[in-house]
Amino acid sequence: MNDYRQPDFYRFNEDSLKLVSWLESRATVSSHLLDLGAGSGVIGIELCNRLKCPNLTLLEAQDDFLPFLKANVEEQLKVSTKVKIIHQTFGGWKTDDQFDLIVCNPPYYLKGHGQAATDKRKNMARSFVEDEWAVLLKLVHQVMASKGKAYFVIKNDIKILSEAQKANSNLKLIMHEIGNLLILELSRLDVD
Repeated sequence: MNDYRQPDFYRFNEDSLKLVSWLESRATVSSHLLDLGAGSGVIGIELCNRLKCPNLTLLEAQDDFLPFLKANVEEQLKVSTKVKIIHQTFGGWKTDDQFDLIVCNPPYYLKGHGQAATDKRKNMARSFVEDEWAVLLKLVHQVMASKGKAYFVIKNDIKILSEAQKANSNLKLIMHEIGNLLILELSRLDVD
């Protein structure tokens, strides 16, 4: 994992790796994987490699991550996969594509909570600066295939969980606790 290229202001953490490991043994084969807030692409690329997913979409809003994301796709993706890199915010992205597997290590600081980083780029990567939970969950509902699943890894923090639950109205949410983390498993409520 140390071979992934990353910007100097932000490093992916164990949370991303724990989500990948947890999903590797549980996720069914995915035909179209979406990594929301992809950063350097670690979660999406590693899952694609392990699940041999034929289609990968990486959504990232920050310009600073794009060269690293592109380099990591070229250098780290070991399976034949069609890749789309989308440079857009959660609320700004519009697509007709449907995804059967969606993953995300969302920003872990809520607006007005936590200490803001002095580096604005780092602050954007770890805080909901552009969007908020409601926008993220609305996007998940819009792009999730009828039998799809989404998995988010978050800190086991009641404030973060409460914010996610409060913002959610269209998705069934199941929580899985792994150490100091929660994995939120989301599926559509509007399908049988």
